[in-house]
Amino acid sequence: MFICCKSNKKPKVVQTQTQIPPLQSQTKQPKYQIRTSNDQDQHSTNLTNMEGTNDKINLSLQEVEKFILHDKKTLEQERELVTKLIELPEKSHLIEFNWAIAYTNYIKNAGLHPGEITNKILYDKYKAKEELILDKDYVLVNDQVWNVLVNIYKGGPMMTINDFDRRSEINILDQSLKVFASPSMNDLDIKQAKIRHLKQMSIKELQIVGLENEIYFCYLNSVLQCLMGIPQLNFYFLISSQSECKLFSYAYSLLLRKASKVHYKARIVAKELIKVLQKHFSIYEMHDSSELLLFILDKFKEEISINNTLQMNQLQQCSFKQSITFIDELFHGQLTSFIKCSDCNKISQRQDPFYDLSLPLVGKNFMQRKLTIQECLSNYFKEEMIDGGWTCSFCNQKFRSIKRRLKISFAPNILVLQLKRFQIYPLQKKIKEPVFADMELNIKNFCVSEVLDTKYELHSMIVHSGSIDQGHYVAVVKRNQNFYLFNDDEIERLSLNQINRIDSAYLFMYHRKSD
Repeated sequence: MFICCKSNKKPKVVQTQTQIPPLQSQTKQPKYQIRTSNDQDQHSTNLTNMEGTNDKINLSLQEVEKFILHDKKTLEQERELVTKLIELPEKSHLIEFNWAIAYTNYIKNAGLHPGEITNKILYDKYKAKEELILDKDYVLVNDQVWNVLVNIYKGGPMMTINDFDRRSEINILDQSLKVFASPSMNDLDIKQAKIRHLKQMSIKELQIVGLENEIYFCYLNSVLQCLMGIPQLNFYFLISSQSECKLFSYAYSLLLRKASKVHYKARIVAKELIKVLQKHFSIYEMHDSSELLLFILDKFKEEISINNTLQMNQLQQCSFKQSITFIDELFHGQLTSFIKCSDCNKISQRQDPFYDLSLPLVGKNFMQRKLTIQECLSNYFKEEMIDGGWTCSFCNQKFRSIKRRLKISFAPNILVLQLKRFQIYPLQKKIKEPVFADMELNIKNFCVSEVLDTKYELHSMIVHSGSIDQGHYVAVVKRNQNFYLFNDDEIERLSLNQINRIDSAYLFMYHRKSD
């Protein structure tokens, strides 16, 4: 989703490093691509049977990142790296077959430059529900090969074998945003047992600072202010050692250190993080703040997971699927759906992880009063009729439609709620229905009985003003027991009365109460 910022500053002309020959046309960078986890190596194939190496593969994340960032990489260096990486397991990413052939010939100095990755062909077939055949329509590579190739050749979109399990007309990239970094269903109970309460975590409060907006960065600045307002997250990134090769974590920790060394209401620029983000999408276009939040959290989680793996021995890595990251401790929640079969009266259950909940706006009632977040949650968790066919797993009875109810079976420490204010189909428009933020929430009615800590308090909001075509993001964040309005580099302390009058917020963060 592209929502133009109201900033009137002119965009900078950015000189990007050339990673492809001059014959390759320059195209717009892809939108956020969120990687979904894949626990099993379901298929195994080389990139059109490129010759591998019999040498022991011993590549670190640092070596791969250095290669990607290197200005003057040669074709020989690329061939050596990809030939090693392609032997690694867990092949989960699809690459269009003809592009793979062209790339294989090119890397062997036997063909022309392959151009951008042409996965759009696969996506169009997938959307049309055509069957995709391995080694005819696509080849499979691991995520490291994909990351190297997409950074050099661009193109896309990213597609994984997990996407085949989500037969939907929804855009694959948007779908992956909603389930980013999903833990294995078998590991959810183990994960939850290890997650601490917020009050058990060390905290670090930062100086209250503004973030300069060079051009169209209000979507980024609003997200960063919400994250910087989480003292537990601040402590983690400031205390733990962040390697320069963990690009997102290192860049974010530098931002936090800047904020720790300046005076009250100073202005700083997140230039290191902006530089890293620029490698993944066009930052000089306006983007959706909720998607960006999930993107950044996923990158943090990914880098923390890799770091934990490198520090484990082989025996520990076998049980690594049962481990959690600090991002899980803060944001991980779980939904359980309940469907009762009217034939055998047995109840089917399904668990799904979540890192945010996307709440529909229910529409005004007859009294024309404004909605509250509590009412939006009630609408989200009400019993609904599911059409499209359902088969009972106990008695195999088939139904054209069935009733389903959702419950929270594990409540996160930080509950992220996003309102569906931006409508794309059938008409593009922003839904401006006013919604008041409850200062406190009790989600007990939306949880299974085993969930005990159900009280939350408002901690931050992202507010969008304007239309779907042109608008502006600001953040309202609780810092040192007071709420502040962060409008890029302008800061204003808000009274409780002012907070209660805000009715156009787009995203909310609620922190679990300690009492």
